[in-house]
Amino acid sequence: MQSPKPFYIVVIPEGTVMTELLRLQKLLSQAFKMYTKPYPTLHLTVGVFSHCQEVERAFPILQNITASLAPFSVKIQGECSFKAPLLSVGVHIQSHSLNCLAGKLEGSLIQAGFSPHSFAHWDFHISLVNPIFACRRWSNAEFTQASRFIERHAPSGSATVSHLELWSPTFPPLNILGQFPFAK
Repeated sequence: MQSPKPFYIVVIPEGTVMTELLRLQKLLSQAFKMYTKPYPTLHLTVGVFSHCQEVERAFPILQNITASLAPFSVKIQGECSFKAPLLSVGVHIQSHSLNCLAGKLEGSLIQAGFSPHSFAHWDFHISLVNPIFACRRWSNAEFTQASRFIERHAPSGSATVSHLELWSPTFPPLNILGQFPFAK
């Protein structure tokens, strides 16, 4: 029997560069017949914790963290793909604030008795096409072709994050369990 999937804490970047990333996601998806609508929401994962029966216990923790945060920028810079077994194509993200946020989340969740994954060596990224939610798996050759395309065409720029979302691990449809706006 498969163990229950974990919960995800994400931020949704906003800004002009995200419009370009959405266009690239649609282009790749159509070219390789990977997704049907709705396409997965472009996001940055900043926390993951093991499945638990009392997920609502995480709500006050997330509210506490976001109460002390102001919106901040993340920098999108170049292609970031993950080879087999993931075969995920995306873009690289840089942000000191994102690293700090992931650390706060991890520490606070541990203190509250949750079992978060460590983000100490995480490569922050936005996946444009990931076979986990796709209609089919792509071949290694298709993955390589898509990665090279993103290498050449990935936009650079900044996007703003202003809230956290807690997601259930099922898709589709996307099941947002809670949204937590940054207060400052």
